[in-house]
Amino acid sequence: MSAMGQEGRAIALRCAGVTKSYASAGGAVPVLRGIDLEAREGEILFLVGPSGCGKTTLITIIAGLLQRDAGDCVVLGHDQETMGKSEAATFRRDNIGFVFQAYNLIPTLTIAENVMIPLLLRGRRRSEAHQAAVAALGSVGLAAKADERPARLSGGQQQRVAIARAIVHAPRLIVCDEPTSALDHTNGQDIMRLLRGLAHEQGATLIVVTHDHRIYDYADRIAEMDDGRVVRITAPKAAAERQHA
Repeated sequence: MSAMGQEGRAIALRCAGVTKSYASAGGAVPVLRGIDLEAREGEILFLVGPSGCGKTTLITIIAGLLQRDAGDCVVLGHDQETMGKSEAATFRRDNIGFVFQAYNLIPTLTIAENVMIPLLLRGRRRSEAHQAAVAALGSVGLAAKADERPARLSGGQQQRVAIARAIVHAPRLIVCDEPTSALDHTNGQDIMRLLRGLAHEQGATLIVVTHDHRIYDYADRIAEMDDGRVVRITAPKAAAERQHA
C-alpha cells in the first residue's frame, strides 16, 4: 500500500495484526485479536464499541505506553518497540499527547505547572513554558485557574487541564481516552471543537476513544470495535444511526 492516504495525506498510524493478552489465574485472556487500522495526518478517528472490547488497550499501545504481543504498529513512521527506552521516551515526548481518562494530574503542582511538564521535559526555559501553559489553559477556558491546585477544580475542569497538557507542545499525534466523559454537553462540544481545530490547522492526527455519541460528528471516520477487533469503519452518520437503532 502507498505511504500516502486519501486526499494525498501521509499515513500517520498503521496497525497490522496487533494482538494483546493479559495474564489471569485461568490463563491468558485475549484483549486484542488482530487489529488492522490506519489513520492519516490531520485525521480525526474515533474508536467506539462496548466496554471491554479493547479500545483503551489499543490506544495505549499506539501511544507507546504498552507493548503488544504480536503484529506491527507504526506511528509517524516509527515502531516504538524497536527503539531503546530512552529513544522511545524522547519520541513520545516530542510527538505524542495523551489525554488520560483519569486525568493523571500531579496534586502538589499548580495547574500551570502540570501543563508545563511536556515543555520542561523538552528543555524549554521555565518562563517560556509557563507562558505557553497559560496560553494552553486559556484555549480550554482555564487561564484564570493557572495558580490553583487540581484538588480545587471540578472533574470537568481537571479534564480540560489534562487536554491543555496534551496539546501544549503541539504534538503530531493526540490520543484521547474519553475526553468528554466528565463534561456537560456544552463543554464537551467546546473541547471537541478545540481538538478538531488543532488537528485540522496543525496537521495533528487525533485518535479518540469515546462512548459519547453526541460528539460523533467531530470525527472524520469512526472505527467500530467489538471483541478485540475492528469490525467496521464508517462515516459518523452511519455510526450514530446504529447507536440509536
